[in-house]
Amino acid sequence: MILNTPVPLLRERRVSPARVTMVALGLVPAGAVAGFVAGALGVALWVGVTEGLTHAFDLGAWFVAGAVGGALGAVLLPLAGFTLLRRAPLGKVLLETILGTALGGAIGAALSPFGGGWFTGALMGFALSVGHLWWRSRRRG
Repeated sequence: MILNTPVPLLRERRVSPARVTMVALGLVPAGAVAGFVAGALGVALWVGVTEGLTHAFDLGAWFVAGAVGGALGAVLLPLAGFTLLRRAPLGKVLLETILGTALGGAIGAALSPFGGGWFTGALMGFALSVGHLWWRSRRRG
């Protein structure tokens, strides 16, 4: 029996740099598209509730909100995917974060009389949906 050998406490994981690069290159555009959809959906919900359904289909508002959402989604989805959501299925991640972000942005915009609530609401909706997905996909003992 050899006494000086270290006892591994955790199983070693080998991560291929090529695989990490490919996943990152896939998550960035997926996050941008998801952010664009969430922004457009959020502004459509907010405008539909406040100004009526006919104004909810304004393409200009969709593109502005989608551009902001796309830029944020390209950063936030890979960040969440590589940290908290490693074990969550990608389809569920995309669907739930889009809906959470859109609803959060619409609610934040409706509740904020000064115009900055849409951003805070969208970030809170994204954070709550990521937290929910992490809770559901974590390892259980």
